[in-house]
Amino acid sequence: MKSYLKFLSRNKLYTAIEAVGLAVSLAFVILIGSYVWQQFSVTQEHPDQERVYVPGLPAYPALTYGFPDAIGDIPEIESVSRMCNVAVHPVIRGEQTDAESVGVEPEFFEICPQFRFLEGSADVLSVPSNVIISDSFAKKHNLSVGDALDISGSRYTVGAILEDLKGTVVIPYEIFRNAAVYKGNWQPFDNYGSTVTLIRVRPGTDRKVLYDKLEAVCKDVYSGIYGQYFFEHLELSRYDELFFKDTEGFFRHGDKATLRILMLVGLLLLLSAILNYVNLSVALTGKRAKEMAVRQISGASRGGIIGKYVAESIAFTAVCFAAGLLLAEAFCPAMNALLNNPDIPICVIWSPGYVMTYIVITLLVGALCGIFPALMAGRYKAVDVMKGGYRRKSKMVFSKVFIVLQNALAVILIALAITMEAQMRKTQQRPMNCNIENIFFLKDFSGEDGAPLKDALEALPCVKRIGRSSGVPGSINMGQYSTTREGQDILYKLMRLDSTAFSMFGFEILEDFHAPQFNSVWFSDKSFAATGFDSDNHDISSTLSQRTKGCEQVAGVFKSFPTNNANMGEEDYAIVSLMRSEDIPFAGWVIETTPDRKEAKAQIMETYENYIKGKPIYGSLAFWVDENIAEAWKPARNNMRLVEIFMLLSIIIALLGLVAMSTYYADEKSRDIAVRKVFGGTVDTEAWRTILDYMVLVGIACLIGIPVAVYAAQEYLKDFIYKLEGYWWIFVVAVLLSGVIAFASVIWQVLKAARTNPATELKKE
Repeated sequence: MKSYLKFLSRNKLYTAIEAVGLAVSLAFVILIGSYVWQQFSVTQEHPDQERVYVPGLPAYPALTYGFPDAIGDIPEIESVSRMCNVAVHPVIRGEQTDAESVGVEPEFFEICPQFRFLEGSADVLSVPSNVIISDSFAKKHNLSVGDALDISGSRYTVGAILEDLKGTVVIPYEIFRNAAVYKGNWQPFDNYGSTVTLIRVRPGTDRKVLYDKLEAVCKDVYSGIYGQYFFEHLELSRYDELFFKDTEGFFRHGDKATLRILMLVGLLLLLSAILNYVNLSVALTGKRAKEMAVRQISGASRGGIIGKYVAESIAFTAVCFAAGLLLAEAFCPAMNALLNNPDIPICVIWSPGYVMTYIVITLLVGALCGIFPALMAGRYKAVDVMKGGYRRKSKMVFSKVFIVLQNALAVILIALAITMEAQMRKTQQRPMNCNIENIFFLKDFSGEDGAPLKDALEALPCVKRIGRSSGVPGSINMGQYSTTREGQDILYKLMRLDSTAFSMFGFEILEDFHAPQFNSVWFSDKSFAATGFDSDNHDISSTLSQRTKGCEQVAGVFKSFPTNNANMGEEDYAIVSLMRSEDIPFAGWVIETTPDRKEAKAQIMETYENYIKGKPIYGSLAFWVDENIAEAWKPARNNMRLVEIFMLLSIIIALLGLVAMSTYYADEKSRDIAVRKVFGGTVDTEAWRTILDYMVLVGIACLIGIPVAVYAAQEYLKDFIYKLEGYWWIFVVAVLLSGVIAFASVIWQVLKAARTNPATELKKE
């Protein structure tokens, strides 16, 4: 080991690049690995998750209030419970507050035993006027068992307190009421998506058998809708599958796509560091060749030399891994700031299981890094090495291969990083094709007559005009299923609004068919074309139904605006139904204000707070339309920034390796340069000859890397609605950048070798 440490001290540049690259790579691999493991651990929270199922709509794990009662006779079902999620504003000691609330039955806590009671038990819910609250909610409001609170005008008593659970599949609710309180709110087999049905089956139950029996019930109780529109089929999710379902409401959602990207980038990061280590170690075997030859002459076997290399590599990796762990601890806060799920933060864990994993990773990476250089060092005979034959036989074949691989990896990562940044800018510049400036959206779920609130808001000096709308551009939750002229199903995003709101948004009208003002439908150009309509044929009397019932004419066509903020997934197909204000159910107020937005929002919210005092409120929405859109971009932007950071690190590590390899390349070429200079070569001719040889390798790397980068960019962009186009320039920039970096990394070393006195260099031989 002394000789190895001495060797490292003599080659400080190579050692520093290997150590920094490996330590930083391992730090982020530890962070990524911990995050991925902790995310997947969420699905394992339930002690018997393989026996718990949730039937629901496609892409939404909920049905209707009456479904749990309809499946009670299925013999495979051991127990069943329902969850009804309705936001509440409880009044505690005269003060109104917010709380995440859910209605459940006592059986819920049997099916989900991970919820643990600090005081009381689930039996308290047998009394409908009792509630269970979380420990944090109790401490926040200084509540104890037996205290009272008011919810929607009814008095409830705290009957039990639950331990807080963080990082769970189920949303961490603060108030649990008996689900029976919601029974009168909904029809048993209507209000789809209002109620989750939790089922625990008997041991050994076949999933397919269970599905068939549940589907038979669906066909019976939902006979008018099952198999079409939003209920094309029954979705049956097992408890441990819920976290990675692409759903919202009731359950937390883990982003499996982001995890896959992070794992891929983490592997690239580690691969880049390992390539550096192997590349430089192979390159430096020549510098230790005589040492190994002496060991062979002294009786060391080939296997012993290989073992020494691997042991040294493992020791070096262990030191780098220790440094990586410290770096990972330091980087945790910054990483968590970028994550979209702060309830499940990244943390470096020191439990025995994790420590054993760290040891295994160290051994595997160390062995992987050391085995190839060891085999290279052991392939030459001691006599050849002592005669100088090693230098003549090596011919830099492996070094050239690694130079090509490192450059190709750099080109791919540079291209992908630029693609992601360009696409994010494209997303942020997505044209709205309507007016959203200084427009505030306010909606409550009280069911109260909104006329007094409208009058109060109109009287504010900051309010220019106020209209009624069920949604706003970038945030439309209502859908309208229909069929195209060819008989294909299509989902429109429907926004119902009055004439004031329609005028306020200032949609860009492309065609006006002069239909009656009210109870007609405006189509976006994309939805109009997708339906198969044209200017002469646009009868919707037999195509639209349900939420646009009574609308038989197309009013016109406007330029498409974004119906969702994500810019991902299916195309936006927007339709707008223009209605009288009083005829629009479940709508909110669209308020155009003066430019002083801070003062305007303060006045609006003060007016609203005065309006709702003493009224039962089940929740509310209040936001500036443009800020709501920008806020919705944050998760995607954070994910992109996270991936870009890892890509940048991979690029830096790859470039560090290129600097080291260019140094080695120039050093290996120094003898050839010296010989040619003896026979008439000049500094300029020899420098350019060597640089050209090196740049040929870079060119080969670009030919390998660009097709891979093009494919990766296409895969990344394919799911965007408003996507980057004409992005060929990205690959040109990637090639130019990698070429410039490669040229800069080699030129100073080559010039140094070319300017060396030939006699000085040849004396080394």
